[in-house]
This record gives sequence, C-alpha cells and structure tokens, in this order.
Amino acid sequence: MNVTEGILHCLKESTKGAEVIAVSERSGLGGLQVYEFEYKVDSTRGGMKRIFVAAFVASKKLHLLNIAQSDKPESPLDAHRRLKLEQVLHSFDAVAAPFS
Repeated sequence: MNVTEGILHCLKESTKGAEVIAVSERSGLGGLQVYEFEYKVDSTRGGMKRIFVAAFVASKKLHLLNIAQSDKPESPLDAHRRLKLEQVLHSFDAVAAPFS
C-alpha cells in the first residue's frame, strides 16, 4: 500500500467519499524530502472539505501539517484562499537546530 492509498484507507471510517487531487514531493532544508498531498473529503461530520497535508521525517519523528478548509458546493474554495493555504503548506519544513 502506498502513502496515498494509506491516507484514503484511514479516511474510510468517517467519510462518505474521498478523492486525491494532488501528490507531490520536494526537497526541504538539508535535503529532507517533504511530501505534500491535497484531497477532498465528504465527511459524515462536516460535509465537503479540502485537506492539504505536508509531511516529513526528521530525527526519527514524523512531522505533519494538516490544513482543513470547508469546500461546500454553495461556498467553494476560492483562488485567493487556496493560494494562501498553499503558501502555508509549502513553508512547512524542518528548522535547523540552534547552536548550544
């Protein structure tokens, strides 16, 4: 099972449906791989949502950023808000440890 399939599998319990919109990978600070996902979820607890996720592993720990935004048909995610959310997503990265 790949990461995308794993995310969708975990969502099945509380969702009526889920759709992966985008999956990407970028180099973060010090060459860390940062994985980004975007998907839509039709939740039994809140309706349609757009979810943005960034993840990386550093020092044997998984670091996650989850952004959930309402994306209902009557008030869809507009381009300006989407751009701002993507900027936050792309800024998620490891920080160099301070010198002691």
